[in-house]
Amino acid sequence: MADAAGERWNIAQEAAMALSKEDQVRELARLVGIPIMDNELTEVADRFESLMAELQGLTQLDLTDIQPVTIFPEEE
Repeated sequence: MADAAGERWNIAQEAAMALSKEDQVRELARLVGIPIMDNELTEVADRFESLMAELQGLTQLDLTDIQPVTIFPEEE
């Protein structure tokens, strides 16, 4: 499962490489309707890049022996 997620990540990452990180953030913000001022763009782009790197690390985890946990109890 981690391999498939990693592969999807690599494909998305390659597609995004055509855009600068600032352009990626501008486009993402446009898609979700979040206004970002030009003077905030570099900081937001840096934070987004850091977050994406952390998420990439999560795709490398071996979760085969991890059992699912119910977070919210089922209503009776």
